[in-house]
Amino acid sequence: MKRNGILSRSGRRTRFRDMTVSARISAGFGIALGLVILLALVGLGWFHTVSRDIDAFSGRADLSQAAADADVSLRDLEVAVRDHLTYGDDQSLLDASWRHDTLMERLDILSKGAIETADRQGVDKARSSLEDYWAAVQKVIALRSDRNSQMTGVLEPLVGQTRGKLDHLKSAGGVDSTALAGDAAIAVLLMQEHLTRFIDRRDPQDAEAMRAQLAAARDRLAEMNRYLWVPGTRQAIDEVAALLSKAGGVLTAIEAAVAEEDNLRAEAMAANAAGIAANLGEIRRRTEAGTQALRGTLADGLSGYTRVALWIGGAVLLAGLLALWLVQRSVAVPVKAMTKAVTALAAGRTDVTVPALGGRDEIAAMALAVESLRTTAEDTGRERREAEVEHSRLLREKAVAEAASRAKSDFLVNMGQELHGPLTEIVNASQSLMTDLHRLGVDELATDVEHIQWTGEQLTTLVDALLDYAKVEAGAMDVCLQDFDINRLLTEARERSMPAADLYGNSLELSAPAGLGQMHSDFTKVRQALLNLLDNACKFTQEGTVTLSAERLERDGARWYRFTVSDTGRGFPNAQAGRLFQPFVQGAGSGAVATRGQGKPRGAGLGLTLVGHYTAMLGGDIEVASEPGHGTRITIALPAVYEPPAEERALQVEAVGNAKPLLRVATLRPAGQLAGTAPMTQIGP
Repeated sequence: MKRNGILSRSGRRTRFRDMTVSARISAGFGIALGLVILLALVGLGWFHTVSRDIDAFSGRADLSQAAADADVSLRDLEVAVRDHLTYGDDQSLLDASWRHDTLMERLDILSKGAIETADRQGVDKARSSLEDYWAAVQKVIALRSDRNSQMTGVLEPLVGQTRGKLDHLKSAGGVDSTALAGDAAIAVLLMQEHLTRFIDRRDPQDAEAMRAQLAAARDRLAEMNRYLWVPGTRQAIDEVAALLSKAGGVLTAIEAAVAEEDNLRAEAMAANAAGIAANLGEIRRRTEAGTQALRGTLADGLSGYTRVALWIGGAVLLAGLLALWLVQRSVAVPVKAMTKAVTALAAGRTDVTVPALGGRDEIAAMALAVESLRTTAEDTGRERREAEVEHSRLLREKAVAEAASRAKSDFLVNMGQELHGPLTEIVNASQSLMTDLHRLGVDELATDVEHIQWTGEQLTTLVDALLDYAKVEAGAMDVCLQDFDINRLLTEARERSMPAADLYGNSLELSAPAGLGQMHSDFTKVRQALLNLLDNACKFTQEGTVTLSAERLERDGARWYRFTVSDTGRGFPNAQAGRLFQPFVQGAGSGAVATRGQGKPRGAGLGLTLVGHYTAMLGGDIEVASEPGHGTRITIALPAVYEPPAEERALQVEAVGNAKPLLRVATLRPAGQLAGTAPMTQIGP
């Protein structure tokens, strides 16, 4: 049997040092896992026991807290009832009702949390006492309301009528009668005042004084019968006596109500409140005693769990230390040696000595791999040195090429400047000569001189194109902004391109609506781009039609202009669209160009290249549509108001990075249907 684990080839159990590294680590982890599982099982058992005790302890503690909260609610209820009985306002009555409901809710909580029968019975007794207490409160409130009604609705009107009658009796007789009536009125007022004091203070002396004043008023009425000077006074005295008799009945009713109220407060309210407090206190004492007992049980359980956990944890620690020692001895030491070797190789040292390890385990295989890595590192170092030599040679060649490119640019600039002066003189002299020949009537010679002038202008244009391209390559091309009229620009471009169209037998048409408006951009670059497109269209069209058109459009809320040059020439495949915009690239000759012989068309192949650079500098884009044998249409779109482009776009078919493509290829269709209104194939992302 293969020795890759616990068993040897003969099937017998191997020693630990003969096991593979993975088998050693697996055995160590297996032992550790078994001990951890054992510890977890013990912990789960103790956790279950402790959780049960904690739940019981928490329940007891919650019950004790609920009893304490109920006791607080009872105190608040008594205070609210006392405030209402003192002030008698509606707000205090609402507060007392709310306190009563709160106490009932807390008694319900106690009833739900009570486990023992005694606790449940105590809660029931407290609830019954609360009901009796609240019923007594309601009865006291009713008695007070009835008493207040007696005082304000009955007694006060009686006192008012009595005083009115007594005032009438003051003027019914002589001096003695007036004095007796005044004394009776004072006695009535003193009776009412003593009644108010009796209600507030519950003092029996106030009740006696109240009765005494009522008797005094009656005595004064009896004496007044001796001094009857005016007819009808006896009837008034009888009426006052009847009113005093009614007032006496009201006083008796009020005294009875006060006595009943005091009896209810003393026997019903106070007794029931004391019963509620006693039951709640008994519940708290029982729950606190049970809580203390559970706290001791919980502490003992936690102490036992801690001891067992410490013993098992110590055993696991010893087993882990043993496994660590075994792994350190059989794995860590050779791995450390291999680490030193690999670190030296990573530092670039190939003279390192790989330790020779016996056996066929993973570390031995690692030693073989490190030896192979050392050999590979030696080969890689040799190849790297060779690559550095080659890189140095390429850098030198690059420097030579950059110097040659700079020399080429300098040559183009110098030659352009040298040729520009003579060509300008040739054009000016030809123009003067042609004017003189026309004046002398030698039209045939004037035509030849005109060709000389046109050729000179073409050469001047070619030199200007070379100079502009050199500026573009050097990054020295600037944007010169000005306002110019679009219709005048189109007319000027057509007039300046008429000689080229006549040379190849083409008709040059202008299709643009009047009043296109103005642009704020680089007039020279826009005009030169249109002239280059028209010149290119005339060169590759014979006996055909070249059309220059323009239109105004909206793009992203801004005003743009789209210029289109279309021809009926031979066209080209769409795959060549990007190539034609590269510098010094020309289309193939047609084999027969009017007045210019055979072969390749004239020019340096920079016209479309400059068109692309100008369009990119002005923040526009180009659309190309062509089909062999059916002509070509090139459209450039430019913003009406120049803004510096947010990103630089290379003049090539594929877009660079996240930059938008400068060139787009569309399907060739009639000139009236521009590519912006139909789907098109986009080159680049």
